[in-house]
Amino acid sequence: MKKVGIIFLVLIIIALLGVGGFFLWKTLNAEPVEQSSGDVIEKDTGLASKTVVKPIEISESSSQNNRIIEIKYPSLQSFKNNNFQRSINDQITKVINSYRNEIATIIDSETPITSLYTYTVNYDKYAHGDYLSLVVSNDYQTGGIRSNTWKDTYNIDVRKERIIYLADIFPANVDYEKEILGEIKTQADKENYVLMNGEGLKDLADKQKFYIKDEKLIIYFDPAEIAPATYGALQFEMPFTLDEDGLFRP
Repeated sequence: MKKVGIIFLVLIIIALLGVGGFFLWKTLNAEPVEQSSGDVIEKDTGLASKTVVKPIEISESSSQNNRIIEIKYPSLQSFKNNNFQRSINDQITKVINSYRNEIATIIDSETPITSLYTYTVNYDKYAHGDYLSLVVSNDYQTGGIRSNTWKDTYNIDVRKERIIYLADIFPANVDYEKEILGEIKTQADKENYVLMNGEGLKDLADKQKFYIKDEKLIIYFDPAEIAPATYGALQFEMPFTLDEDGLFRP
């Protein structure tokens, strides 16, 4: 009888060890949580940094028609919302193709051999928490002595899967435009920039170009947008976080 009791106890211990081992195995091999961007990520890491962006490259160089086109632009790959992803990719592609087509149209048999038509594109990807910034840099020359350069910015809330503007990243009770304009004035005065023909910058565009890089908010203006073209493109960096008074930290 005593022997039967020992055997029964051993069986219970084996059963308990088996159950415990099963739950331990399940914990160690649990599937990671898939976030809204479509990327499988670890807990507490920035979601935007996990976004998959594929570079699309195009090269069209020809000495016969004086055309050099070197393009690399971003294509989003990892969003669950395919319609949203397609709309952003189509928007970027549409801008690129419009300039490619324009160069093809203006070059003909009478184009002087000394004229050079070039269109080069590159991009940068920046991530800050849930915010993804794609900055597409363009350089477009059509035989003139000065190149046309500009940047197109695309800012995305990866978690909510939507395009964002400045109003979307600040609390509703913060007059972010006033604060940004004040910071721009401070920096412009320091560099002796003459903005808006000496009138100063009074407001921001409805869809003001900006991006977030290294925890800084960067307000961007194309050449000749708010100052003489000789200044080139202007951008003003400021800390992305506001303090309790609503002022940008120095």
